[in-house]
Amino acid sequence: MRNVRLFWQIFPTSVGITLFSMALAAWLATTTGRGFFIDHLKEEIHERAVLIASTISRLSQGGNEEFQEFVRQTGRRAATRITVIDGDGTVLADSNEDHALMDNHGRRPEVILALAGDTGYSLRHSRTLGESMLYAAIPLQLGTDGHRGALRLALAVTPIETMLSGLQNRMLGIALAISLLAGLLSVYSARRISRPLERMKQGAEQLTRGRLDQLVKIDSAHMSVEMAGLANSINQMAEQINRRVRIIIQQRNELEAVFSSMADAVVAIDADSRIIRMNQAAATLFALPSESVKGKAIQGVIRNPYILEMVELTLKHNTQQEQKVTLFKGAEPIMLETHAVPLRDEENRSMGVLLVMNDLTKLNRLENIRQDFVANVSHELKTPITAIKGYVETLLDGALDDEDNARRFLNIVVRQANRLDAIVDDLLTLSRIEDRQGREEIQLTVGEVGPVLESALQTCAVNADEKDIIIEVECDEELYAPINQPLLEQAVINLLNNAIAYSPHGTLITLRCQGSRTVQGERQIQLSVIDNGPGIAREHLPRLFERFYRCDRARSRDMGGTGLGLAIVKHIAHAHKGTVEVESTPGKGSTFTITLPGLAPLVPEPEDEL
Repeated sequence: MRNVRLFWQIFPTSVGITLFSMALAAWLATTTGRGFFIDHLKEEIHERAVLIASTISRLSQGGNEEFQEFVRQTGRRAATRITVIDGDGTVLADSNEDHALMDNHGRRPEVILALAGDTGYSLRHSRTLGESMLYAAIPLQLGTDGHRGALRLALAVTPIETMLSGLQNRMLGIALAISLLAGLLSVYSARRISRPLERMKQGAEQLTRGRLDQLVKIDSAHMSVEMAGLANSINQMAEQINRRVRIIIQQRNELEAVFSSMADAVVAIDADSRIIRMNQAAATLFALPSESVKGKAIQGVIRNPYILEMVELTLKHNTQQEQKVTLFKGAEPIMLETHAVPLRDEENRSMGVLLVMNDLTKLNRLENIRQDFVANVSHELKTPITAIKGYVETLLDGALDDEDNARRFLNIVVRQANRLDAIVDDLLTLSRIEDRQGREEIQLTVGEVGPVLESALQTCAVNADEKDIIIEVECDEELYAPINQPLLEQAVINLLNNAIAYSPHGTLITLRCQGSRTVQGERQIQLSVIDNGPGIAREHLPRLFERFYRCDRARSRDMGGTGLGLAIVKHIAHAHKGTVEVESTPGKGSTFTITLPGLAPLVPEPEDEL
């Protein structure tokens, strides 16, 4: 059934009931009024007939001319048509017409009743007078022989019908006016009812569209009790829905934030093995856009057979699956600890799979670094300890009596102890830098870089002079950066000492500091140590800044290095929000460069004039 507006449900009914009521009232009024008037005329005309019946009976015995004149005069004075009819239906006299020319009236209904001894009435249209007439006929004694006749009187009812017709027209006009008023009242009532309903509809539509910021508050001040109750219920429902939807949105945003920020790769899959969601970590892992894969089959996105088998088993058995899976990004293996967890609806039925992949590659790499670090520390510490222990035992076994050997052994013990002390100092330095960097306690102060280089150069001058090495400084003027002067000086000293240790006698080392700009136009400072040593093979460069990593262990140990100097340089550079890089060509030397974020030169404030 087609829906219609409320106005068209109220208006036709109201107008129809009004018109029907007025039509019924008009019909009752006209029919009742007509019957009342007709009955009244019947009584009146009967009384008139009775009054003149005796006179007409008496005159009918005399001369005909007197009888005819009486009938005419009486009819005119009474405004009533009088007709005297013989028993055979012959008209004996008539107040309006010539009785000799009139038809036989024996077949008239009222005459038939009157000749039969009763009073007869009839209401019909008179062809002679051309209007509706009410006829009343009573029995009448005629002549001396007393034979039966009929006295008929007739009154025109046209004025009554005209009056009733006018009454009907007036009632019709009143009915139309009342119908119009009913229509206006219907419009008013329909609008008064429909406007709150329209407001309720708008509020419901805004709820369905999620427009929680523009909810319609329905005013129930001028409504009926029922409508006000409905409006208040809708207002309360809207407030509850608004509150619950906001809670749901907040929870969804929280879950979305957690889902997006998870370091683990997460993929949600439906019961048809199609991807529902994929977080950024998973998109990065599989090198896919997270949005475009929605709705696609998992087989076309993730092609690892082990992961696909886990998803299939989880969907089939509705149980959790765990497995370590190895992926390859190019030639680099990626170790994943993979969990496939079934997704269930409110009735605990399977509706999909949540695939969680934890990347263990970095953890394994860190574990390997830790193991290497422990092994290297143990080895580096064990070497001088073993040497010290061996020479001390030799001295205790009797070499102490040989003064020359005893002195030589003790010098070796002192040298190994110094090496052990240097390793411990470097480990403590590295630990302090990492600890302070983790707590962001390294204070950086804007200062000029040139004085730092001069201090480092003075510290390393003795070692350079022992090998006749010249250190040439090339530094731009007024280079400023946020620095921690002791730490930056330590980094430069470590680089210079490495360069001195590996450079041949009488060669040149260049300490260069120059300003530059990035592609984005930001200032930076590049601090480089350039030597002419043997250089470093390409395969050693990626791991050169790891703890205890040595290109040539025997040679490095002979030179007294701890294997921690470049690791300390890397952490100091990171503490300054910078980087350290190395470029080297075997047989042509190496260049170590620390890059720091720079600042514009400070402009001194003008002194106050005296």
